[in-house]
Amino acid sequence: MTDIRASIDDEDGRYRAVAEVDVPGTPEQVWELIATGPGLETWFVPAEVDPGPGGRIVTHHGSYGDSEGTITAWDPPRRLVFDEPEEMGPDRGTRTWNTEILVEARSGDTCVVRLTSGFLVGGDEWRDDVDQTLDGWTAALRTMRLYLTHFAGLPVTTLLVQHEVPGPGEVPDVVDAAGLRTGKVGDEVATAAPAPSLSGVVEQIDDTSVTVRTQEPPGIAEVASMRYGGTSSVMVRWYLYGDQGPAVRDRERQAWSAWAERLTGTTTG
Repeated sequence: MTDIRASIDDEDGRYRAVAEVDVPGTPEQVWELIATGPGLETWFVPAEVDPGPGGRIVTHHGSYGDSEGTITAWDPPRRLVFDEPEEMGPDRGTRTWNTEILVEARSGDTCVVRLTSGFLVGGDEWRDDVDQTLDGWTAALRTMRLYLTHFAGLPVTTLLVQHEVPGPGEVPDVVDAAGLRTGKVGDEVATAAPAPSLSGVVEQIDDTSVTVRTQEPPGIAEVASMRYGGTSSVMVRWYLYGDQGPAVRDRERQAWSAWAERLTGTTTG
């Protein structure tokens, strides 16, 4: 299947991130992933969803905090829309951030998932805020595709490590530091010491991030440097699929946290 198609919609006063992907599965399978808390965690972040129009949707973004929205359109298994009030910073007020997810069935038990996120009106004033979300949604939909391709039906446990780079410090090259710079998409790779052990197949790699589909334990690992809201951080997110996920998370979390701390200079040793 092709990778993500990503763009910006800036017509008629809108300014929205647009990401689209082909995934295996039926609309009903995809709906479970976009309209339930356990489903959202398999490819995005931990969440809770109160189903139906007017229902509450809460997504948890680690050190970046939680986001709470209201469902404004609920049309299973085809369309989900929700609005989140966003505090845009001092002297910028609060605006409503709108996200729409459309699911379209295609032949051969495949679907197209199209996600748009941003502002419906006046969005041009917040270009930077929307631009920063496009990479995140692109990565999330890639994870959805990988989950449905390789791990469909398995429960998820999320290992998340985030460490902010202090002050104006230089953002480390996390891909190189993890020993994963030598791989290209489709290659088998493994981390190099002092990074904790992780191995699998490269699914995505660029200057600031790498995504590896791991085989033992089964999962999808992302290692990235991130910039958001004027801050920079090192992030490790590992979607662990199957019953062994909680044990792996508890075993590996401290090692990855210590590695990220050393990279950001927030600890010694």
